[in-house]
Amino acid sequence: MNPMKESIRFYTRHIESLLLLSTVILFPFLLVHNFTINYVNFLAALTGAPIVSSFYNLFLLLLFLTVVQIVFAQYVISELEGEERPLRHSFRTFFETAFSVFLFGIVYVLAVCFGLMLFVVPGVVLLILFYLTPFLVVLKKRSPWKCMRAAYELGKRHFVPLLGLILLASAVQWLISLAGFVSVTYITTSFGAVFFTQLLLTVLVFPFLAVMFTMYTYKWSEESVHRASADAAAAVEG
Repeated sequence: MNPMKESIRFYTRHIESLLLLSTVILFPFLLVHNFTINYVNFLAALTGAPIVSSFYNLFLLLLFLTVVQIVFAQYVISELEGEERPLRHSFRTFFETAFSVFLFGIVYVLAVCFGLMLFVVPGVVLLILFYLTPFLVVLKKRSPWKCMRAAYELGKRHFVPLLGLILLASAVQWLISLAGFVSVTYITTSFGAVFFTQLLLTVLVFPFLAVMFTMYTYKWSEESVHRASADAAAAVEG
């Protein structure tokens, strides 16, 4: 299984359902994030505290992304395992687990943000080591606190590939956002047009990135299970 190729195939085959999930779940989060950040930026400009605005922007963005990935992960896994009514299952899983993942996300993202702002490297390491927790919540059907160890093990074992995927996802989002900004401002300088174009592009692109991370998590988890079974069999034979 090549997760990248499978992600592209999955996205093209299920784009309607993925965009529905993105519109219903992701879009409201993006609206809240953008309106909140604009207000915080306004207050920061008045008080002369831009670092507070930057911290809050990073915190809120990572927190929301941690939560919304649940619904896409569940849809992918439901399709891979041949479950009936994957859309309904995805929404149900999101509403059942979002609060616990939100609480986990507050602790996780605060640690990452402080690490990034103080020493950079610790924040990056924490981001990678526990990044797969929301995906494992769906895959293992357990609370995020009980999935932290498994996420840590996968993050440690696949540290470099996971870092590469996160950098790739960040670069893709940045490039598409830049392309959208340049294209719209070439036609009009309207803030509303730029704002909603950026939201639309995120709604289109983010589902693919969530599918990609889910595919890699699924593959790595299966490999871990097979490796553990092989080790156990070897121990019995020995």
